[in-house]
Amino acid sequence: MKPNNLTNFLYLFDDASKRLQDVIIENKDCLDIIRERDGPDSLIYCDPPYYKAESCYEVEFPPEDHQRLHDVLVTCEGYFIVSYNYQDYICELYQDCYIFRTSRPNSMSQTAGSEYEEIVITNYDPRKACWQLSMDSLLGGDGDTRYELIHEPEHPLKI
Repeated sequence: MKPNNLTNFLYLFDDASKRLQDVIIENKDCLDIIRERDGPDSLIYCDPPYYKAESCYEVEFPPEDHQRLHDVLVTCEGYFIVSYNYQDYICELYQDCYIFRTSRPNSMSQTAGSEYEEIVITNYDPRKACWQLSMDSLLGGDGDTRYELIHEPEHPLKI
């Protein structure tokens, strides 16, 4: 660590203040926020602590919380997207959803070229939802990241 003269950064406060003026920051249980903000036109994105990797996080998220998150999400009126690490338990838990798998460089690994498998879970088919352009482009676009559909529910939650 080295000392910093904060006056060199004061110009950033005005920009940050303007950018965040309409942002609401809440400190509540994530499930309460999901219930409060859910509606027919909602899009809820969740990035919970990865399953069986909770020791890497400063917040506790035991297996029961993964179940609780699932139980709230599948009752949503709106749409949801959840990102997780690839784990059989999570794939089994979200059998009522679309599950896509991808790999990305593992920034936590000391091994060059190491990759980490991730999944993206949705209660709708993002391949058919043209309004979700970023997911659509990832699924069929020309970028470096590719998502592979590994599970399509028999009875989708959203059509």
